[in-house]
Amino acid sequence: MPDSASEESPTIRVLREGDLQQLLDVPTALGIIEQTWCDYGLVESHTLSRPAMLTTGTGDQSGARYRVKGATLHNEQVTGIRLISDPPASADGDVKACHMLWVYDDRTASPIGLVHETWLHRFRTALTAVVAAKFLARQDSRIVALIGAGNIARLLFPALTDSFDLDEVRVVARHFENAQKFCQERASTISTRMTAVDDPALAIDGADIIITLTLADRPVIQPGMLSPGSFLCSMGETGEVAIGVLEETDRFIVDEFDYATMTGDMAQWLNHGQMTREKVARRVDAHIGQVVSGQRPGRQTDTERIYAIIQGMAICDLALANFAIQQAAAQDLGQTLDLFSGT
Repeated sequence: MPDSASEESPTIRVLREGDLQQLLDVPTALGIIEQTWCDYGLVESHTLSRPAMLTTGTGDQSGARYRVKGATLHNEQVTGIRLISDPPASADGDVKACHMLWVYDDRTASPIGLVHETWLHRFRTALTAVVAAKFLARQDSRIVALIGAGNIARLLFPALTDSFDLDEVRVVARHFENAQKFCQERASTISTRMTAVDDPALAIDGADIIITLTLADRPVIQPGMLSPGSFLCSMGETGEVAIGVLEETDRFIVDEFDYATMTGDMAQWLNHGQMTREKVARRVDAHIGQVVSGQRPGRQTDTERIYAIIQGMAICDLALANFAIQQAAAQDLGQTLDLFSGT
């Protein structure tokens, strides 16, 4: 007969990408993200790791980089620890990132799930842009400029085109042929006109929604590019937006301020001495949870230029993963792992 320690050892449900894609459809995931952000704005619904991100590894030509982010969802009584692994810059193109997310039951401190998070991270990132646009873009938006045509950008569709009655999506990539390929692939699944453009300024001219998902080594959004009434959603880890754009916008929204100071536009401004942390904090009008929950206004007029840095919060990854784990348990999907038996 097994001893009591073995009987009480936690069973971990392991979910791979195929499991997650079966368990998480777009409407359900959009609803989970919106509710998670609403809770974020209304109540003390979560705890984030401090610091917001821990990094290790060299992250240079020959060495990988690792990032760790954590969060707790109080209502669900779960905690998640994300481990993001980025291969060395010199790695062969076949080398893939291997992201994972551990989910713990706060009532027992026991792990209940291990999720392959590469697809989930991309899916969550894309859908946060769509939810942010729902609250910050004009509802009659017709033209989207998509700067970046990678794996995350692919997952914007059909969520974005289902959420807005769009006439055109203009796509810019580092290499024009990649933008063309991206448009050709999407044309078979959505009815909105997809147009490859080789100049960000041309794509942004007159666009209502601008989404940046790049690894640009210099800002691609410059002062004077945004039209009245436009919504700019900056999501990349590099400096995509010149600081002069901030001075031209009417409202400035972030998802999580501390993390935004560590990577992306804001980090570049701070690292180059273009703005102090205190000054940029004063410039923030609201975080996205306050907007979604109605605590602070998002768009107030049809002519406002709104700029949001939406880089992703671990609470959304955790909420999606926890939902998938619960559904998988009910449907007996994935695999179970008894890692701690005999201890």
